[in-house]
Amino acid sequence: MKTFTLCLVTALAAGMSMDAHANNPYECDNNFGDCGTPEQSGGGGGGGGGSILVNNTDLGDTYQFADDYDDDGIEDTYDNCPFVSNPDQADDDGDGVGSGCDNCPSDFNPEGTDLDGDLLGDVCDADGDGDGIADIDDMCAMVPDPLQLDTDNDGAGDACDEDMDNDGIFNLEDNCPLISNPDQMDSDPDQWGDACDNDDDGDNIQNTFDNCAQAANFDQLDLDNDGIGDACDADLDNDDFVNALDNCPSDFNPEQLDEDRDGVGETCDDRYCYVVMGDVEECLDPKDAFKVYSPDMSASTGDAVRLRLFANRVSQPLRYTWTVVGAPNGSKAVIEHAEGASSVSSPFEYRYLGDREVLFQPDLPGSYEVRVVAELVWDDVTGGSSVVAENTMSLDVTGEPMAGCSAIAGSASATMALMAMLLGWARREERV
Repeated sequence: MKTFTLCLVTALAAGMSMDAHANNPYECDNNFGDCGTPEQSGGGGGGGGGSILVNNTDLGDTYQFADDYDDDGIEDTYDNCPFVSNPDQADDDGDGVGSGCDNCPSDFNPEGTDLDGDLLGDVCDADGDGDGIADIDDMCAMVPDPLQLDTDNDGAGDACDEDMDNDGIFNLEDNCPLISNPDQMDSDPDQWGDACDNDDDGDNIQNTFDNCAQAANFDQLDLDNDGIGDACDADLDNDDFVNALDNCPSDFNPEQLDEDRDGVGETCDDRYCYVVMGDVEECLDPKDAFKVYSPDMSASTGDAVRLRLFANRVSQPLRYTWTVVGAPNGSKAVIEHAEGASSVSSPFEYRYLGDREVLFQPDLPGSYEVRVVAELVWDDVTGGSSVVAENTMSLDVTGEPMAGCSAIAGSASATMALMAMLLGWARREERV
């Protein structure tokens, strides 16, 4: 009989605990983590029923199923800061929210609203909307409005004024929200009232809202976010270089660096290929097979033209041979120091020895073609298989024919000797 009574009491006790849990939504409802399986403790051993209350749960005055999320000894149901430990339950402003978790602990604000999310309640926040304008000076204290525009000068900023132009028509229903037009006349019906229907560029965006009012731009793209649409922005990337002169018009690059001189700035250039005198098609890419290049030039008859030699290698020793392959009919001009070698470049133009400069003196006006063939002395440092390359340059010559003179370009000393000989001949003629 005693055994039956003990089992009955235990069952009743369990039932009471389950009912208490079912009627309390805060009791182990898994909203804030799994509660787990509560410790089961029977009631009243030693011959008699007993209480389900246990002395090791919360403050010892609740059922063993009770929750206390912040473990401050106050059950969540009665805790004025259920997620912040505050056993003293202090509430300085008497709004029902404990001072430990009140975003305005000294001001009555039971709702605890915080419009700008700065953890300071609106009741005690001097700038409730967080737009940098103190509420006392803000025309829209509860709507972010840093520009403080007030189209109708009614003291309510446009950002929070339901009728910005004060014509009695709410903005969302007004076909001219920024211009007073209570009659709402719209002759063409294009959704814009006659009072503000001005779409000069025909892109279906009114001038008032169009970031390029004089240039059609349906997409309203504005790369640099300066309020001027890309279609009419003279400086797309806002780096103080107009698009026509900017080597990266769509990328901010005020330094305008262009190491390979190809006209494309480093910021937006996906390839390094050194350009000589603007000849982009013949640029020198160090990653390409061995290549030589000599730029086209112009000169006058009698000029000693220095033939320039470029290669897409840096100071890699090479041998060269220059040859005239095209000249005006009757020309006898030849190249001085047409063969040689060089191992120094800066960065891609090879330098001749001081007494071995390659010079060409055209003797007749017209067009000349000069070819250079170069061979790498050693294997290509890039691993390329080609060690020989050639290039033909053009030389346009103007001036008078050099009649009676040698077309062979000589040294300065030879030229002086020739002049002395001619002078001596002239003096002999005078004596005769």
